[in-house]
Amino acid sequence: MHQLQEIAQRRHDAARLAGSAALAIFGQFTVDAPSGYFGPTDRVTPAGLVFLLAVVVLAAVGVALRLAGRRGYQVPAFVQLGLVLAAFIPPLASDPVIAGTEVIWHLLLFGQLAFRGTAGHDGAILPAKLDDGEARERRDGPAVRHLLCVSVAISVAALGFRLGDRVPAHLICLVMGAVGIGLAVPFMIQRLRTRSIGPLLVAGLLIAAAATLHRPEVALGLLAAAQAAALVLLWIRTHVFVDLLDTFYRRPAYLVMASFMVLIGLGSLFLSFPVASAGSAPVQPVDAIFTATSAACVTGLIVLDTPTAFSTFGQVVILLLIQVGGLNIMVLSAFAAVVLGRSLGLRGEGAMRDILDLQPARSVRRLVAFIGVGTLAAEALGAAGLAALYGRHGYGPASAIWHGIFHAVSAFCNAGFSLHSDSLIRFARDPAFLFLMATLITVGGLGFGVLNYGWIRLTGRRRGSHAVHARIVLAASVLLVIGGALVYGFSEWNNSLAGLPALDRVANSLFQSVTQRTAGFNSVATDNLNPATVLAMLVWMFIGASPGGTGGGIKTTTAVVLIGSVMAILGRRSQIVLFRRRMSLGTINRSTAIATVSFIVVTGGAFALLATQAQPFESLFFEAVSAFGTVGLSLGSTAELDGVGKVIIMVLMLAGRVGPLTLALLVGRVAASRVSHPDARIMVG
Repeated sequence: MHQLQEIAQRRHDAARLAGSAALAIFGQFTVDAPSGYFGPTDRVTPAGLVFLLAVVVLAAVGVALRLAGRRGYQVPAFVQLGLVLAAFIPPLASDPVIAGTEVIWHLLLFGQLAFRGTAGHDGAILPAKLDDGEARERRDGPAVRHLLCVSVAISVAALGFRLGDRVPAHLICLVMGAVGIGLAVPFMIQRLRTRSIGPLLVAGLLIAAAATLHRPEVALGLLAAAQAAALVLLWIRTHVFVDLLDTFYRRPAYLVMASFMVLIGLGSLFLSFPVASAGSAPVQPVDAIFTATSAACVTGLIVLDTPTAFSTFGQVVILLLIQVGGLNIMVLSAFAAVVLGRSLGLRGEGAMRDILDLQPARSVRRLVAFIGVGTLAAEALGAAGLAALYGRHGYGPASAIWHGIFHAVSAFCNAGFSLHSDSLIRFARDPAFLFLMATLITVGGLGFGVLNYGWIRLTGRRRGSHAVHARIVLAASVLLVIGGALVYGFSEWNNSLAGLPALDRVANSLFQSVTQRTAGFNSVATDNLNPATVLAMLVWMFIGASPGGTGGGIKTTTAVVLIGSVMAILGRRSQIVLFRRRMSLGTINRSTAIATVSFIVVTGGAFALLATQAQPFESLFFEAVSAFGTVGLSLGSTAELDGVGKVIIMVLMLAGRVGPLTLALLVGRVAASRVSHPDARIMVG
């Protein structure tokens, strides 16, 4: 076993040196230092050629010595790392992104080689006997994962900085991709033997990359996706991943928060790339972070106009953030595990049960599978219908399909992002379009528990344990939609709805009632609404959608329980009874806690905005409620926010998407106390 660990460490160190050389060569071709020895990105200087030659020779010598088990490998290795660090520190002034990444990566690599532990086998205690597959995993896994990670980073950088059409960068990406995939082939074959379909996904992406070589950027993207998929398949088998997941499964609330933070971080990185911008300059970091937060939290508040500020690549990134954020990254991960035939494990099922608020008898795998398949089916049907309607409005086939897909996903996930600068105002006279969008918003906001219950009833199976929950959600949703439409139509009939035919006024009133709770689209102008309309919208936004769905707010069931509590007190009843079922004390306390904390967060956020932004009270308070409710509607103040205001709104959006769910998970289980205290009577009211 010790010999196996030693071989694994040698190969891992060799992979680190080879990866360092690849990153250094790529950085030399891509760093922009017009007044330095590397020169601008469009040419290679003599100093750059000398640097490349030195790095290649040192890496080759170091790799050869390390694989042979010679101690002398440290001399060329540390000279190589020192040379790279010294070369990329001066360009920090002219190109801090690429040069800074090179410096940080090689500092970490230097520390790993200088102060590393004794093993490269992810810290696990090896059993006495391993089969061939496990031995290969221990021996070659760390090295292959490292090279794949480097290759993915290089490919992403080439795409992000629009270097895919430059021959040197393209060749480096192809060579590293070929090496990484080639080394991963034995592991993919091993996964196929265990009936995993993951390697088939990798193979499909590689075939697609080969078929699109005439478009380098597309081919590079597919190659990077194939390598990323292979890297994930390799990494999920490590003990580090298993231990990390096990730790998070014990704390589902932290798991939810961590998943959204990672999603926002990745989205911010991709949106800050020049390729994500529709103009010549990249999106400013604070705007990239704001947009990524708004998309991941399915809010829809924007500081940049989505169709004009972002390229197609940037819009695709936003769409993926909406999809993953709307369904929750952990639910998607569980769905992927179900598709791949992997078990969630007892703790995994427990975490998913807490996140989805399932009863112990409910099947987690069955509901997760229903969520994944149902979401894809609903979005596909919605995209097809919207594409047909776009075609009727004069859009070409490709444009109609893309607009249909984007708006179907955005509507189902209650995100509110649109590829039109006026949101959906141009469709104010198209009731069919508004009806289809409203249907997608409603279905996505009902909650997957309700949808699953409806599917069970539709297929003639047993009622299930969510019958009362489904009735409460459906009743509350109908009342909110009808009530909101009546209020909006009454107060805006001769205001924002003026100029429309009577039928279109009714259609827009219904659409605004649906979208104002959590989706954030608008089919009429919202910059001059009646104050009574604004007040009603604040209430509707604070309530939001239903539990387990893609929307925000305190949720319809929370509002129903609170209203039921008030009615019980007024009727001098000691219990809250809904649909012939008594609400438990835990449900009442949970609802009260969620509503109270939500009110405190919204009030605190509004206070922070009023203290830092020179805008009217009505606009800023509306902005705070819209952000926390993940609605996305605005009275025009979003674009006027400064850096501090944007940060406050980002915190509110994250709190609105994660906060109530996290709080529900934290207070969902009340520990029994062994100590009983006497009752206290205090005066209230």
